[in-house]
Amino acid sequence: MDNLELKFYEIPLKAHQFLEGVPMHSLDFIELKGGRAGLKMDEIYHITRLNQAEDFKPGLITGTLFWLRGLIGKVMGWDNVPELVDKTSWINRLTEEEREKSLIPSGKVESISTIFYCFKNEILFEIINRTVHCFWVLAAEEKFDGYRLYVAIYVKKLNWRTPIYMTLISPMLKWVIYPAMKKSIQENWNKEFPKIIPPKMQVIV
Repeated sequence: MDNLELKFYEIPLKAHQFLEGVPMHSLDFIELKGGRAGLKMDEIYHITRLNQAEDFKPGLITGTLFWLRGLIGKVMGWDNVPELVDKTSWINRLTEEEREKSLIPSGKVESISTIFYCFKNEILFEIINRTVHCFWVLAAEEKFDGYRLYVAIYVKKLNWRTPIYMTLISPMLKWVIYPAMKKSIQENWNKEFPKIIPPKMQVIV
């Protein structure tokens, strides 16, 4: 376990217990400078506009890859699988108290993800299609100069397709999709909390 994982697991999160035994596929973080003290995860989620997938403006390469993945998924019948979701989803593992505590309604669908819960400093999503059963976690750690936003991806083997699919898609995720997502998060945060550039000092002689 590297230092980044150690720091991540030091943060008290429901996800650590809920996803115990599910392999972590990737872990990254974004430094969000500034902002207001005491922001909760639902506020950060909306400020960074992660709740509005239609506002995500990928570059040409990223957009083309999204389109290609969507086309393949449609042709192969991978994505619209309500019967598989009903059978496989872990959302029923939440207690009624945890559902009621969520700052965003538990079970709400955002783009291709289902929100399990949103607590003060974390939000957990689930994605299920015919190739993969995936969870992703956003966790916010308040720091003296802003926030550190962790993005953790967990992948549970669904069937024989899962390791093949992840092997094929992992380079695209690492080098194209995740950097584009981080850039979008950073830009939206900076729009909400623009950096204040101090005026230049004038020297009077």
